[in-house]
Amino acid sequence: MRKFVVKMIIFIFSFLFIVTISFSAIYHHFSKHPFRQTYRTIFLGDSRIQYLFKSNSNFAYNSESFKFNYYKLLSLNKIKKTDTVFLGCSHHSFSHYFEGYLNNQEEVLPRYLVIDPDPMNVFRQYHFLNLHFLIKKQFELAWNAVVKRYNFVPAGYAIPARKKVNLNQLKKRIQQQFYDHQKVIKFSVQQIAYFDSIVKYCNEQKIHLTLINSPVFPAYKALIPSQYLNYYSLKTRGIPMLNLSDSLSKPEEFMTDGDHISRAALDKTTHMIQRFRSLNSKEFNVPQNVSTIIKK
Repeated sequence: MRKFVVKMIIFIFSFLFIVTISFSAIYHHFSKHPFRQTYRTIFLGDSRIQYLFKSNSNFAYNSESFKFNYYKLLSLNKIKKTDTVFLGCSHHSFSHYFEGYLNNQEEVLPRYLVIDPDPMNVFRQYHFLNLHFLIKKQFELAWNAVVKRYNFVPAGYAIPARKKVNLNQLKKRIQQQFYDHQKVIKFSVQQIAYFDSIVKYCNEQKIHLTLINSPVFPAYKALIPSQYLNYYSLKTRGIPMLNLSDSLSKPEEFMTDGDHISRAALDKTTHMIQRFRSLNSKEFNVPQNVSTIIKK
């Protein structure tokens, strides 16, 4: 029994040593160039933006907070070529709902290890009971980056599912994002701080920043608490915005939660954004009449 225990201890420590060395090598290599290309125009945000626009310059990713939008922007702009940023910013973006994704209570480590300025803090926050998932994902990202030449930090548009709004799922989504036991959930201090950091950085670097308020189903928007509607208007005042929140209304144009567009609307929203960019290519001013963007 004693020999077995000694062998197990040796095995565990050897395994941890190999993992530590491997992760160190991965970090030091990919922290220098986690993205394969640099773009003058980039799109950042969470899954709303990821599903919204078919483009290689779409670096949005599901459940991504402003914290990692910010770190992505810093990394992508290392060689000072980015001049335009479209940032997904919707009413739920300032919600405390994002805290789990900011503090690593959710799965974020394999995505952002190489762009976080304090990677050891990321490790300290991670739930290591999920060690198998951590190792599998981290090495999967490294393998794809080396062999398939993907970005080490996952990014890129995704094709949404063919779904249709379900009012029960929509109400659950509203409850998840804006309520805590029937009380309106508080705002996220961290989200707000990183949003301010993005705005400040873009101003300092003379990067054109435009916010995108993505489409939501009318019944979803009607249930957003007034506190969030008012704060959103206040926080985004004076920042150029493409407000598409009311641009779609058909049930088949949204997935079940009413919070994400469906595949039926992807070409339409891509066209809206392309038209917006075309109209603003010379003078970066947001059109007063959004209907000019939504022409079929």
